[in-house]
Amino acid sequence: MKLFKLLKRQSKTYFSPEQTIRHLVDYMPEFYRTQRQFIDCVEFLKNREWELALDSLIELADETEHYFSEDFWLGLADSAEKMNLTDKANYCREQIKRNIEDLKSKTPFGWTTIKFDGTHFQHHISEKLKEEWATERREKDKVQELLTKDGVHLKSHGRSGFLYITNNGKVAEVEFELGTNVLILYFKNLTDWSLPTKQTLTVDEKQKIKSDINNWATNTKNAIEFDD
Repeated sequence: MKLFKLLKRQSKTYFSPEQTIRHLVDYMPEFYRTQRQFIDCVEFLKNREWELALDSLIELADETEHYFSEDFWLGLADSAEKMNLTDKANYCREQIKRNIEDLKSKTPFGWTTIKFDGTHFQHHISEKLKEEWATERREKDKVQELLTKDGVHLKSHGRSGFLYITNNGKVAEVEFELGTNVLILYFKNLTDWSLPTKQTLTVDEKQKIKSDINNWATNTKNAIEFDD
């Protein structure tokens, strides 16, 4: 269960400012990790300077002018209150109101939103969050059971899904979407073996995977279309 669900549901549970700020840092999208404020925050955490770490995250959001999640601001507000920083806690809660007024929707935890105009938005999503989603998906698709079965395996999730290509105990994953009587394969996104550990594919390995997929499609009479 995420920390901020606990913050909302279990008022008697105590999370220190350190725990909360570290949690926010852990789930920060990669886009922000080279920003000065993020680097400063990590350094302040190492030196146990919680207020300065909190200030750095507030400054990061202000400097980029991106919309950070409601849970991000809730966590900072909660931390500020526990450090008796009332003005900063109030400022953080004002940002939650700003999100609602400007976006008319909620930004999930681990996401940020960039607003271009009333209908065009861009999101940055935490890599850690994406990996958690991938782990849940693999468990649902029972990928561990495929490790000893070399070949191509289709797992559908409605109009989308994944092809799991297994070879010698390794798994590569190709996302697909169901088009008009064809599986559209997002093959350009394939860069690594996913399991048992992440490992960069060689050019020859990726070409063999493509050949394996073509052979599978022919044998199973699945129409496919590569995006590359």
